[in-house]
Amino acid sequence: MSKNNIDPKKYLSYALIAVAGFGALLTIVIELSHIYPWIMELCGIGSSACADVQSTQFARILGVSVSYLGLLAYVTFILFCIYAPKYTLPLAAALLGAEFYFLWVMNQVLDMYCTFCLIQFGTVMVLFTLTMVWHKNEREFALPGKIWSVPVVAVLVFASLTLPVKLRAQDVAQSSGELVTYTGDPNSVMRVELFSDYQCGFCNRLEPEIDKMIKEHPDLLIVFRDFIISSHSLSPLAVSYANAVAFSKGRETFVKTRREMFENQKRLREYLKEHLPEVEFTDDLKARIRAKVDQDLARAKSLDVFQTPTMAIYRGNDLVQVIRGYTKYERFSKFLKQ
Repeated sequence: MSKNNIDPKKYLSYALIAVAGFGALLTIVIELSHIYPWIMELCGIGSSACADVQSTQFARILGVSVSYLGLLAYVTFILFCIYAPKYTLPLAAALLGAEFYFLWVMNQVLDMYCTFCLIQFGTVMVLFTLTMVWHKNEREFALPGKIWSVPVVAVLVFASLTLPVKLRAQDVAQSSGELVTYTGDPNSVMRVELFSDYQCGFCNRLEPEIDKMIKEHPDLLIVFRDFIISSHSLSPLAVSYANAVAFSKGRETFVKTRREMFENQKRLREYLKEHLPEVEFTDDLKARIRAKVDQDLARAKSLDVFQTPTMAIYRGNDLVQVIRGYTKYERFSKFLKQ
């Protein structure tokens, strides 16, 4: 080949390295945004919700930031382009499957979109298309079969990431008939599970924010769950009384009693001493209370709840977000869209 002739594959490989390099740079920018929040202002274009999407559980896979995983994938792709081209196609397909998963999460679970994530999706689409063109006339692939097996890799990666989310949704599904300590519509698409302790000061501070949530979303289902802090001596007794009211006097009386207990938090001992005689703790009632507290504890463990207050927000049976600690209503209200 003369010097004047152009080798398309050579220049296509340069293009692939450039696109992968851009993707790697974008993952670095996204990860740095956790250290320098002002970077998210670059993402906050129009209706973008970059910071909110990045704060969810979906920003990590097996405890590792997706930015680190993405950076590793892009760097590996560049090395494959240089030293092992036949492996670039399956890796590009795997990246495509992962990006479709993140798009599915934003569309079907979170109902909010991150501009950086959408740019990343476009980058991978370009990378995959160019890689397909690069390999279109080749007969040997790192995958079994012909080039048609490439989309199978994307589907398998998408399914392997999506399936745990759906299985987790099945695990947390709960019929409305099992709910006693709740307010709102049991058939609501949106559900909030609030883990609190009656002696927790931050739980008390959160109550006005819960009131705002109830006022703005009257049809929202809010399930009140108990998470007893071991250092709080009155909490076990307070939980027993509140649940006894729920089982013996009904949901509406429980909601009123729960509010009164937080309002009287500083004099909780006196409040309980005054109201405990109103309830007859039969063996059956004690068993129901114990079962409910155990159920709340099991749910807390499944969500890695280790502090109060903690809110778990669901859309359908999909876990959308976990809010830990005292948080203003305006900070978590965007996750409550029906």
